[in-house]
Amino acid sequence: MNEGVGIKTQIDRFGKRITLLVTAVAGAAMLMSSMSLTAKATEGDTEGALGSAALGQAIPGASEIDTGTSLESVAKEESTEQEEKTVHKPVQNNKLDFGGWNLTSTLDGHYYAQGVPGIVMLDYEFNIRSQANMSPVEFFYVATWDITQDTAPLAVNTFRIVAQSQNALLGPIVQININKTISGKWYSLEGNPATVRTMIGIPEDFRAQGANFAVVCVKAGGVFEIMPDTDSYDSTVTINAKVGDAAYALIRY
Repeated sequence: MNEGVGIKTQIDRFGKRITLLVTAVAGAAMLMSSMSLTAKATEGDTEGALGSAALGQAIPGASEIDTGTSLESVAKEESTEQEEKTVHKPVQNNKLDFGGWNLTSTLDGHYYAQGVPGIVMLDYEFNIRSQANMSPVEFFYVATWDITQDTAPLAVNTFRIVAQSQNALLGPIVQININKTISGKWYSLEGNPATVRTMIGIPEDFRAQGANFAVVCVKAGGVFEIMPDTDSYDSTVTINAKVGDAAYALIRY
């Protein structure tokens, strides 16, 4: 046998062995990948897998599956739909429509009290900034929400006692906090002597023809003040609300 031919034959055989070995390794890798994906699929249902993706956890081997739509986009869609179902977005209640008037509060804030038809600040910010001794870079910020027997029983009991002492009927109670922001940061105006002309809507089921209305203001510590209604409308009351934090209740005589 020619020595050169023998060496060539050995090289060819060695090359074939390498090719077979590489093919076998590649096949085993594909099989292992397939088995891994199958195992993941059987560990939980599809919703569970997409749920883990929605939480920011990658699905092993997902990039190897061509479904026409990426699992990432499906997970994002499901996550968005779930958030829309579970996240409650409060509705701003900073408008009043009555007698041909359409009013919107002049001060920014979160007007989340829903127990009254609306709460509107009537004073413009530039008119009352000096009264509150605020600089041009400081802005008023209002926060309102409902007060109920379940959320604040002591406050409700205080209002009930005051209403009884005036032989009046107790109506809805709301928290109205008027404070300030500077460069996006919140600061208290508690103790500041400024007031803001504020109009509160009277719910239809609390109105009565010929009735008189007033507002009871309770500050921290139970100190209260009865504020007369200064407007002539049957569906609203207007008071000079104190800046800082206070709770307010409508009463009817």
